Amino acid sequence: MSRFRKISLLLLLILLAGFTPSCNLLLVAVKNVPTFFEAPRKVKNKITHPLKPNVRLSALWIGHATVLLQMDDKVIITDPFLSETAGEFARRVVEPGIDPVNIPPCDVILISHSHFDHLNLSSIEFLAEKNKKAALIFPEDCENYMPQFDIDMIRLKNDNGYERKIIGDSVTVNGVKITTVFAQHWGGRYGFDGYLWGDNAFTGYIIQYNGLTVYFAGDTGYDPLKFKQISEWYNIDLALIPIGPCADCKQCGTYNHVFPPDAYSIFRDLDAKWMVPIHYGTLHFAQANPMEPVIAFREIVKENKAEEKIPILEIGEQKIFLKK
Repeated sequence: MSRFRKISLLLLLILLAGFTPSCNLLLVAVKNVPTFFEAPRKVKNKITHPLKPNVRLSALWIGHATVLLQMDDKVIITDPFLSETAGEFARRVVEPGIDPVNIPPCDVILISHSHFDHLNLSSIEFLAEKNKKAALIFPEDCENYMPQFDIDMIRLKNDNGYERKIIGDSVTVNGVKITTVFAQHWGGRYGFDGYLWGDNAFTGYIIQYNGLTVYFAGDTGYDPLKFKQISEWYNIDLALIPIGPCADCKQCGTYNHVFPPDAYSIFRDLDAKWMVPIHYGTLHFAQANPMEPVIAFREIVKENKAEEKIPILEIGEQKIFLKK
């Protein structure tokens, strides 16, 4: 990226922030000023062959909300974010945890919602060119922000943003069953537009294959009843749950985002066997340093003696949960 383009982008961010103070875009822009003039930190010893013949269930954290899952012979990727920037608004502070060329052919590409840090169009385009047999699955209204990709694109309903139900649509593709489940978030592309236009392009997911069940939260706030109800429907092996961004990370989160304490509450309510914390350490948000959430979350894990159930991965680290 040229120096002129970097400066132009920063000026654009500040201009946008002047019109949208409620979205904290100005603070995001200020936080990201240093990142636009330095390269993302390198990930050492990247895995080149993540798909392993002796594995039933594994997770490789690529960064932010992007996780590469192996479920027996199936490969699923969540909210793929493989580029340097999230919609030019924020630049990653750590490079992706795997070289994109080493991502194996995916059976399912999941998009949880339409915000820039989760719906990364260039990453989907790269994966679509490489994975002609993959299915791209997304919540209703998300199609408003996407072009037509040359793969199977499947839109799933979510009861108008989970107005009455906690379970939405299901589909089985390439042998993998995907179900939309309750999330407490909002749609739109820029943040504020989701409130103005009222779209419901957000969801969580249940992923099932060969007796294995994985929950992917996307982005969500906490509800003291809904996640317990999800646990009554599903016997969850692995839960991928966000823990940030947050300012005071020892406090409970906002309506739309969980912080470490309520992220742990979701894990407890779901009664999952394991959890991998996500959605931190990759981008500067307005609230705090990217690593603040995991500092607070480590304390919670230690206090609850849950180290074996909740491995805290480095970007680029792969954890094998079950072997054949």
